[in-house]
This record gives sequence, C-alpha cells and structure tokens, in this order.
Amino acid sequence: MRHALAALLSTAIAGVLLAGCSAQDAGITPTAASEPQGGAECVIPARIDQVPAEIPNPDKVNADFTPDSQLLSLAWQPQACASGAADTSDESACSGKLGWTLHGLWPNSADGKHPRDCRPSTPIAEATVRANFCMTPSARLQQHEWAAHGTCAWDSPEAYFDQARSLWNGLKRPDPRDLAGPGGTMTAGELRDAFAAANPGLPRKAVYIAVASDNWLRELRLCHSTDFRPQTCPDGKVGTPDRVTIRITP
Repeated sequence: MRHALAALLSTAIAGVLLAGCSAQDAGITPTAASEPQGGAECVIPARIDQVPAEIPNPDKVNADFTPDSQLLSLAWQPQACASGAADTSDESACSGKLGWTLHGLWPNSADGKHPRDCRPSTPIAEATVRANFCMTPSARLQQHEWAAHGTCAWDSPEAYFDQARSLWNGLKRPDPRDLAGPGGTMTAGELRDAFAAANPGLPRKAVYIAVASDNWLRELRLCHSTDFRPQTCPDGKVGTPDRVTIRITP
C-alpha cells in the first residue's frame, strides 16, 4: 500500500481520473463510453426513460438560506451498489464497473441548515441526462440532485450539470483500489494525501471522507467556496480522521 501511494504521489499528474462525458455529447446518442480508470466502463443505455419531476417532502424544503460554500460529493460506486444505498445504487449505476461517480454538487451552509428543494423542479431532458451519464450514471439520481440541490442556485438543469461537470472534469480521482494494501484497506489520511497530491491547490482539509458501517469507504466530499474554488472545510470538519483504517469495496 505504501509503495502504491508513493508511486501516485510521485506521478500526481498521471492519468488516474475517470473522465466524465463532455458537454458536446448532449446532441449525441451513444450506447457506451469507455473511461480510463482501472478498466471501468461507462455504459449508456440505448433507452433512457424520462423521470418525473420530484415533489419534495415539505419537511425538507429549506428555500430561505443563502449558501456560504459548495460541496462536490463523490460516491464510491462499488460500495453504493454493494450496500443498496437508495441514493446512488439504482440498476443503471450498478450495471458497469465504475469507481468514483458524482453523487452531486450541493450548496452548503456552515450552520447545517443547507438550502434544499428551493423551488419546483422540471423533468430533465434526455439529451442532458445522456450528456452527464458517465458522471452521474442514473437518470433518477440526476433528477433528484437537480430538484434537491440544483434549484437552490441554478436556473436550469443544464446550468447545474455544466457547473458540476466542470469541477468533475478538472478533478483527478485516484482509484483507492490501486492504493489499498493486500487486505483492501488504507487509512483515511492516505486517501486524503492521494487526492491532495493528484490535485495541486486542493487542501488536505478540503477532503471530507464519509464511511459506512465497519468503515467501508462510502463517499468523498470536497469543500469549495461559493465561486467553486477548493477550500478547507468549515470548522476543519473532515469526517473520518486520518488515523482510521478504511475498507475499500472492490
């Protein structure tokens, strides 16, 4: 594990990212797209049914807060699929061999009262879903993220996903399977080191690591300012401490 991490640190600019679909794909109807991360493959279904607009739970609506930061939330897709996590594990997101996927871009507030479901949403066009499928491989999840988070800061699904994709495509995403030891484990600190080394300008304390029960890696959330520059997470809260050993679902 240490040798693998050392190799990554010395080649921080190497191609270890899972590239998202580009905006130019919006007018194309591909059936599959290969992505260069550990043999992962993004498979775009030949048919994508439009998902209805969400009707938010009134108890979750929080439309009167202005965000003071932004979170880019990456799901470790093997764990999402293994656990059956409702938010990131529908069939289309688990049909390939994906590593990191984008859960969402979330307007955030340091006091914990995050903006959410700020106004009624509209169904996302199929072309937009396709353009972003290699980043967020689920029409249902895209619709949810637009409704819950995108409506709080963007005028349209296209504007929301364009911003998310810009951050996604600019981020090198080390594959923890390549860094983990023979037992499939590494420390949270080693994962933070890997992301900070691969992305100059990303502070270690901008990397929030979330784990499931038994310390299985679940998500990685990157703290950004309101103008989408990486920044230290508010109050230094980074989730799982450096010293904790985390388990990597293969």
